Amino acid sequence: MEPIRCRIAPSPSGFLHIGTAKMALFNWLFARKSGGTFVLRLEDTDAERTEEEFVQAMCEGFHWLGIHWDEGPEFGDEPERGAYGPYRQSERRELHRNEAFRLVEEGKAYKCFATKEEIEAFRAEHPHAHFASKWRNASAEEVAAMGDASYVVRFKVPEGQTVIQDLVQGEVRFNNSEFDDFVIVKPNGDPVFHLAVVADDAHMKITHVIRGDDHLTNAPRHVMLFEALGFPVPNFAHLPMVLDETGKKFSKRLRGANILDWREDGYLPETMINYVVLLGWSPEEENREFFTLSELAEHFSIERLSKSAARFDRKKLDWLNGQHIRNLSIEVLCEHCVRILEKNGFDTQSKPPEWLTNLAAICQEKLPTLNRITELADFFFREVEGYEEKGEKKLFAKPESVLWLETAAEAMQSEPTWERAALHTAFEKKVEATGLGLGNLVNPSRLALTGKTVGPGFFELSELLGRETCLARMTKAIAHAKDLGENVS
Repeated sequence: MEPIRCRIAPSPSGFLHIGTAKMALFNWLFARKSGGTFVLRLEDTDAERTEEEFVQAMCEGFHWLGIHWDEGPEFGDEPERGAYGPYRQSERRELHRNEAFRLVEEGKAYKCFATKEEIEAFRAEHPHAHFASKWRNASAEEVAAMGDASYVVRFKVPEGQTVIQDLVQGEVRFNNSEFDDFVIVKPNGDPVFHLAVVADDAHMKITHVIRGDDHLTNAPRHVMLFEALGFPVPNFAHLPMVLDETGKKFSKRLRGANILDWREDGYLPETMINYVVLLGWSPEEENREFFTLSELAEHFSIERLSKSAARFDRKKLDWLNGQHIRNLSIEVLCEHCVRILEKNGFDTQSKPPEWLTNLAAICQEKLPTLNRITELADFFFREVEGYEEKGEKKLFAKPESVLWLETAAEAMQSEPTWERAALHTAFEKKVEATGLGLGNLVNPSRLALTGKTVGPGFFELSELLGRETCLARMTKAIAHAKDLGENVS
């Protein structure tokens, strides 16, 4: 059996779009599952739109996701690798031209000297017809007589049908009469996309082309070219593009279209891999949604790719990200948290490593994104200057509020060891002695210590804050609650 080789061939004219990442992921997973080769080829022939910063951003996006190519161009400290390079399309121009003129020599393509005005006049007179060039069957003498006149190379579309046995869409038939003799070389000598992609896929021995279904209309042209050039036709799989939450194609203008937006917003690459794969693939295990990268490589199968478009679901993404955060080791999570806290101006250097590890541990269950660590942990690094308005009304402004806070403060003062388990026991003793519910003591105290009604476990955060800080903040909150009570009365 021929070794499986698949590729992703993005145009580096911008950032790595989430839709491109999806196609790269499916190609990469298919290669990994089958023991094949995954190739990155940059289609950078559009000099006006291609910039090196886009090349670097695109490759960085692949690396962040963990999609590492077996063959591909130079990137950073990585040299170009692979036996079928170069892996930048702009460096393969002569190969493309050679293939085009081989087709001309074999009578499968021709030089077309039709001017722009002649083509426009034809289309005006025959608005629903394909352009029929008089140069299609011109003699060698007629062509030679044109000398150095400008021309394009057009492919001679054969009669009949082109049939594609698509691995996702099924059998798709096209009548060749639907296509005109399309251009494969421009007047300046540059190859057109259709020729370049076919020549590159053929010479790189690509066996499977997994790409967006926006290319399905290009597929018959590509199959015609493969056959005309005498190369094996690869297996095609055309997949739906990524839709946004409104059901429209994920616009490049939307936040999140750039895959690196998610890194900046505190999402893990493992999450994005897990989520994106579910936008076009369904596992055999019904209702399973959480996968590690290694599990995806093990369970992936091309037969379970879907031809139905999937809509982006931010709530599901957040849930998955939370699950992957829970799956991190505390040490790795701590590294992420420290980096984000420092980026946002929090002084983590003053805290011992063990303390920072404990902070990550008590916040782990509450994090939907890594960036939320700043909201969950800011009170550890700054004084509480105010309280959430709704929490203040509910927990500080009631007639019983001062009693709740003073009882909780007494429980704290009675515990000399200041450990989470001991603090919990001290509160339970107060509950038993006073008949107050545990929530009546914990909830106002949380607001007092953090300024918020939601956060890490109360006894865990109290232990990390320390006895002196907790008691000082309780005293401040009691005074505030008394002021509120006086103003209400």
